[in-house]
Amino acid sequence: MPIITISRGCHSHGKEIAERVAQALGYECISREVLLEASRFFHVSEKKLLHSIHDAFTLLERITHDRNKYLAYIRAALLEHVKRDNVVYHGYAGHLLIPEIPHVLKVRVIAELEDRVALLGQRENLSREEAFAHIENEDKQRIAWTDYLYEKDVNDPHLYDLVLCIGKLKIEHASEIIVHAARLDAFQATEESKKEINDLALSSHVKAALLEICDAEVTSDNGRVTIRAKTQKMRKTGYVRPKVERQIQERMRHDLLKQIIQITGQIPDVEGVSCDIDLPYYT
Repeated sequence: MPIITISRGCHSHGKEIAERVAQALGYECISREVLLEASRFFHVSEKKLLHSIHDAFTLLERITHDRNKYLAYIRAALLEHVKRDNVVYHGYAGHLLIPEIPHVLKVRVIAELEDRVALLGQRENLSREEAFAHIENEDKQRIAWTDYLYEKDVNDPHLYDLVLCIGKLKIEHASEIIVHAARLDAFQATEESKKEINDLALSSHVKAALLEICDAEVTSDNGRVTIRAKTQKMRKTGYVRPKVERQIQERMRHDLLKQIIQITGQIPDVEGVSCDIDLPYYT
């Protein structure tokens, strides 16, 4: 059976639809649980993680790339969760955090603006103007976030397998359509696609775990992890003989290798590690 991701604007009934679909298929329905798992494993506050996938990037965040790190944590936690299949995940850019895995059914749920405004106003006891301003701001944040991070338009229908507009199409009808699509042969998991998502989940987990010490390219094949750690910069404070320079570079590389082996050794499902580390260089 497929993994289902449901993307939605705020107050577009995406949560209700996700819960209905999960109940009909006997699936697990998740959303914020992924943030909690990422928070626990990578020791980052849930508030920071939520901010990383909710608000548009500030100039400082674009320079420091802190949010990219938090997104890597969330992606790793999400992939660890959904690799078991039979999951409906709603919200938080699941269709972008999970790449083109064949047995992922990507759904976008939208609703008319006036319906969304009325729903929010009723739920939060807001005036029409207050509800409209809130939804307008939320939509702008999500558009800016997706554009900056992925250079994509969140409203582009090509990002999804299904786009459903709630209005004449009721919540129960939208749920039935998704359930039907989930049973199509095109979205069923195969041994190849299961291996693909298992390998991706492990490599994403390792990459996220290493972010505190280095930026690395990580791949995985049936539990065997290959790591390519990028070059580290060293500040030259004065004249150092070439032989001593080389010894320092080799020591730094050796120390980084020890840290990488120690960290990856604590990650479940890692069967072996092959590591290639660039020699640090002076600036």
